[in-house]
Amino acid sequence: MGWIYLMLSGVGLITALVLAQRFDFGVAQTIGTALPTLAPGYLAWAAFRADRAEADPVDVDKLLEQLAVAVRAQWDNEAEVRRVSDPYPLPVAWRAADDDLTEDWSQLEALARAWPGDPPGAPARWLADASGLAGRDAEIGQVLSERVPTRRLVILGEPGAGKTVLLVRLLQDLIARRVAGDPVPVLFSLASWDPHQPLKDWMAGQLCRAHPGLTTAAPASVALTDTTDAGPSDLALYLLNAGRILPLFDGFDELPPARHATALDMLNRALPARQSVVLTSRTGPYRTALTRPGTTVRLNGAAAIQLLPLKAEDAADYLRRDAGGLHTPAAHRWNRVISQLDAASPVGQALATPLGVFLARTIYNPRPDSAPTSPPAPHPDELCDTTTYPDHSSINTHLFQAFIPAAYTPHQPRPPRWTVEQAHRTFVFLAQFQQNQRAGSPNLSWWEFSDAIPQRTNRLVGGLLLGLTAGLIVELSGGIAVRLVIGLVCGLVFGLVHEAMAGAMAAGAPGVRLRLSRPIYSNSLTIAVGAVAGVAVGVVAGVVAGLAAGIGVVLLYGLETYVPDLTTTSGPITLLALERRTFLVCVLAFGVWGMFVLAVVTVLLGGIEGALVGKSAVGPVIALVIGLGAGLDQTAWGFYVIGCAYLAVRRKTPRHLMAFLQDAHEHRGVLRQAGAFYQFRHIDLQRHLAAQQQHLTQNTSPPN
Repeated sequence: MGWIYLMLSGVGLITALVLAQRFDFGVAQTIGTALPTLAPGYLAWAAFRADRAEADPVDVDKLLEQLAVAVRAQWDNEAEVRRVSDPYPLPVAWRAADDDLTEDWSQLEALARAWPGDPPGAPARWLADASGLAGRDAEIGQVLSERVPTRRLVILGEPGAGKTVLLVRLLQDLIARRVAGDPVPVLFSLASWDPHQPLKDWMAGQLCRAHPGLTTAAPASVALTDTTDAGPSDLALYLLNAGRILPLFDGFDELPPARHATALDMLNRALPARQSVVLTSRTGPYRTALTRPGTTVRLNGAAAIQLLPLKAEDAADYLRRDAGGLHTPAAHRWNRVISQLDAASPVGQALATPLGVFLARTIYNPRPDSAPTSPPAPHPDELCDTTTYPDHSSINTHLFQAFIPAAYTPHQPRPPRWTVEQAHRTFVFLAQFQQNQRAGSPNLSWWEFSDAIPQRTNRLVGGLLLGLTAGLIVELSGGIAVRLVIGLVCGLVFGLVHEAMAGAMAAGAPGVRLRLSRPIYSNSLTIAVGAVAGVAVGVVAGVVAGLAAGIGVVLLYGLETYVPDLTTTSGPITLLALERRTFLVCVLAFGVWGMFVLAVVTVLLGGIEGALVGKSAVGPVIALVIGLGAGLDQTAWGFYVIGCAYLAVRRKTPRHLMAFLQDAHEHRGVLRQAGAFYQFRHIDLQRHLAAQQQHLTQNTSPPN
């Protein structure tokens, strides 16, 4: 079909040029004759691309291999940044969860045997009962893959017990033992899911954000019948519907409590019985969701394990080893604390979780690379002061409070660029922003920071752009015929209304590369509508202005963003860099289009001389404003820059906010990275900071 359109377009263009030469048309008449061929020309190009896309086969197994490589690299790097193996991984042990939190074991076996085809795994390796689920550390992969008949598991634990770290270990183990054709494990943070949103649509969005190559439309040869409101399924949705993704859901308890039962019901509805799945949650919220009045809802066909407190000897060995070794002076600093780990003391309870031990070692163990001017590390004996810290919650609060000063103590070779006060102020703002404007979501999304700008400021920016454009056009068009202006406006208005109804562009998400989107007929119709509107006002002038407006609308609303490379993961820094490139491309493309429109209008009015007399400086400015407006509309980067500038002026964040976040993740351990998002090291750290007050002084130096 694309070739047919291409041939018709070529014939039309040649015919237009022949007629222009035969009848000795002027410049304006020649342009008016040739421009109508642009619509079928665009249709030809777009149809040709669509034909090629449908013809290209997709090797699903190769696609999964590429995705597995990207996922493994992502979480291997994240485990390194989180210092999971420094000096060695803290042990995590578990037992079978209480009977009221899981299905009866005989029901799990019966369910697995009743599935069509062979049961998953080898039935000979299934456990005889739930008591055999007990284990520790690397055994988690065997528990899911071999011991649980249904390969469905709920991981329960107290705050800071190591649920997320264990989930990452499970993901790494599953990828290591994965063979060709097996599903690829992917970790999803449930806190950003609204249970009223279809689960697979949300999962597909998360996949596409972390792996933009999956936004490519699934060819007809592999696409399923499932579609979204936007049209045919993309590769992400196809893989989900085909059961080629093994979802690992983290943070069920981070959903609003009122939605817990609804979320479990949605999980059961969306995931087929044979779909392997893992869910983590704090024990209390999960138990509450199962015991609420009315119908009991639990994750269908799932076994459950309960993480155990860290053993006193394991915590003691880890703290001493991190301090340099058993017999070093720094290790001896822990003697009093270690003597109380076995007792039911506040410090013993606070250091019974991997999170508590991590915070304590960061705060109290001297670092070998500390700068000479750094203050000495505080002594851990203060944790044993029951007058100051009468219970473990007060110690937890103290550890959270002391963590950021410890993380920003000057050390080599990477001394922090920001003072403790600057860092604390920024983290408090970010935590409060997440709690108050993001419903407590842990996902720090750089493209949403512009929401911190008051609406009146956003309206002011938009008004300035529109006002500047209108003023420059009035200045430039003092002698322009009214019918041309009306034709241009009609073309824009008709095109904008049509594309708004078609819903061609989804706002709010970051993009990384441009291409013309589908449906191609919708975009071509935009050009036609613009042309008709122009004809209604002025035959030649209106057609030219309307078509130029239609082409601009196609650029503005017919562009979508994607990155086809599936072997890499787009983290926040990568997404920001690619989004910046997209913004610049938009500015250039629409700026050139704006110059084209202005040139056409001035040529129609009074020839080339009229375009050059007195207006040479105004035209490029108008084109630049058009480009900036399009870049702001098409990408998230422009408003991110505006948002960062606003926050820096208000002294809420550093001027180089993304550099601060990257440093906090890679070198301070305050943030972690989950796909395209940053998150606080632990949700309780975010909640603790959100409850803090900003203590600012008049002589504080501005953030860098």
